[in-house]
Amino acid sequence: MTAVILNLAPEQVILAMDTLAVTSETKSPFFFTTKFYPLAHLHGVMFATGLGDFATQWFVKLDRFIARDIHSLDEYVTPELKELGKQYGVSPEMTVTIYHVGYSELEGRYLGFKYSSMNDFQSERLGYGLITKPGIQNAKIESYPDGFIRVMEQQRTEDSALVLPERACIGGEIQCLLLHNKITTIQTVHRFDDYERLYEQMCDALPRQA
Repeated sequence: MTAVILNLAPEQVILAMDTLAVTSETKSPFFFTTKFYPLAHLHGVMFATGLGDFATQWFVKLDRFIARDIHSLDEYVTPELKELGKQYGVSPEMTVTIYHVGYSELEGRYLGFKYSSMNDFQSERLGYGLITKPGIQNAKIESYPDGFIRVMEQQRTEDSALVLPERACIGGEIQCLLLHNKITTIQTVHRFDDYERLYEQMCDALPRQA
């Protein structure tokens, strides 16, 4: 699971995600990782919620499509995701949602598309504005990066109050990706206060050599 904050506008995109990966059974800290995948040749980015391995394999497949921008890529996505979903046994109990965000040469602005396994991976165009997952009611961001840090801290606080099976388990660091004027910038903007403790837990869980 993961935390997502996406601020999508015609002239600019800012995406923030945490870096903590946990085990599916016990939600124990597993490793730190980058959860978005820059698509530099498309002036865009791909990210996902749900099955992490599915997103990794989808990123590998993206290199094989002949597409000039995020808009033309959309033509290929649904049937290919359906096929990958069959390979992974995607089901109502094991869901995944893929997001593509990038520059459209056709429209001359940034666009976003969502493909959810719950909707048979049909293409859904994202509206402009702020998207948060887990959702934060009436979330507002007035500055970068402080506003993104504040909202994700709120996501983390609300998530930690849930019973363990329902938690997204947000942690590690906050990484941000910015798209503007066909330039991609990636920056780590925050480290959560339990980072060192989680890192030690990950190291302690490593197999010991005899």
